[in-house]
Amino acid sequence: MSINSHVSTLFLLLLVLLLSGTNAVKGHAFPIKEATVHDFHMAFKQNKLTSRLLVEFYLGEIRKLNPILRGVIEVNPDALLQADKAD
Repeated sequence: MSINSHVSTLFLLLLVLLLSGTNAVKGHAFPIKEATVHDFHMAFKQNKLTSRLLVEFYLGEIRKLNPILRGVIEVNPDALLQADKAD
């Protein structure tokens, strides 16, 4: 199996793990792991979700899973700042 195949497999595994489960953003009722694109759109429109909350959630997932999966080489250090600007 080539390096690209391993990377693709790890990426898919990470994606499945991130999208599975029933966790909501802490302190909020919006269930990110169960959400569809439509759900995200409606949550943003109804001010139930912000870009910052979404980025914080996924940064937490990366911190939690990356020691096991080792699929993320680098996280954008400006991610939260960019999320704040998007809100």
